Amino acid sequence: MTGDPARTEVAPDTGACREPAHEPVQALEGFTRRDVVVVADRFARFARGDRVLTMSGLLTLLTAGGPEVAGCHWVVHLGQGVDATDFDLIEAARGESEVAVCLADPERFRAAPEPPGIVHKDRPENVLLAGVHHPGATHCRAALRIHRDNELVLDHHTGEHVQGIVIIEAMRQICIAQFETAVRPGLPPAGYAGVWKRIDLSFEDFLFPLPATVESLIVESDVTRETHLKFRATTAVRQHGHTVATATIEYAMVAQRRIDALERRKADQATRAYLG
Repeated sequence: MTGDPARTEVAPDTGACREPAHEPVQALEGFTRRDVVVVADRFARFARGDRVLTMSGLLTLLTAGGPEVAGCHWVVHLGQGVDATDFDLIEAARGESEVAVCLADPERFRAAPEPPGIVHKDRPENVLLAGVHHPGATHCRAALRIHRDNELVLDHHTGEHVQGIVIIEAMRQICIAQFETAVRPGLPPAGYAGVWKRIDLSFEDFLFPLPATVESLIVESDVTRETHLKFRATTAVRQHGHTVATATIEYAMVAQRRIDALERRKADQATRAYLG
């Protein structure tokens, strides 16, 4: 690879890493403002306090009402696992409810994750990124969006935090998304596959099912061979401006026809070694 091998800085932690600001919601006159986060039922263990509700809990609140609910103006913030279908459910329940409730940032509820092809996945629910953009030529950032039916959260026993394997997959996806959106457009038409050589990963804190960002900064690259492009990137996952995990990742994006031939040859070798 080209570049300075001693350069291993993590993507910069700037104010822009925080979730985008939106217009503040004013409490209705005569009501007590209550800010709550809504998450998918999948994250029910995180929603055990009075400031985080599951989708089921929010819908129950809207339909059941009660004196302690009626006296409040509920401002709902988006957590993980909630998407546009939930937005429609909330809007429908809100229209039939006498409870004073509004969404802190409706556009975030409607925002769709990236198309699966951008991160080399087949199923939309397995995409972990939304709003991929490029603050700089070698810098890529996106919002973390965990679908309630993501393959990594369907069958995993954990506490209130999001398991580390989701962080690792989000880092893998941001590297692919950076290639597909910033590098791939300048190459001749061809399919590419990611080949991962090394990941040096550090967990610094828990990740919770709240808004978070994922980013990648390419610190070295060798793009002299169009069929085998090499990269070294530093990646980070941050939540409310606080770093949750960082990693240095070395990987290559290899032309699909080349990786298919290599994989077929090595698969045959593995079969012969096993069977004799």
